[in-house]
Amino acid sequence: MPQLDLRPGARVRYSPAHSDEWREGKLVKNSVNREEWLVENRFGRFWLHVSRLRPPEDKPKSQPDDDAA
Repeated sequence: MPQLDLRPGARVRYSPAHSDEWREGKLVKNSVNREEWLVENRFGRFWLHVSRLRPPEDKPKSQPDDDAA
């Protein structure tokens, strides 16, 4: 399993609270308590708890493989 790289500029996958769909974004900065990260993508910027973040190579089991077609 790939390691989660928690540093500004790192790419991550995340699960938004309002959706079951996994999305990708870029880490901008961490919170003062280091429990949340500001993530930026095409939809804007969002504060997310580290428990919702995954490495970009980590494919969720609920999502079909993009290569299968």
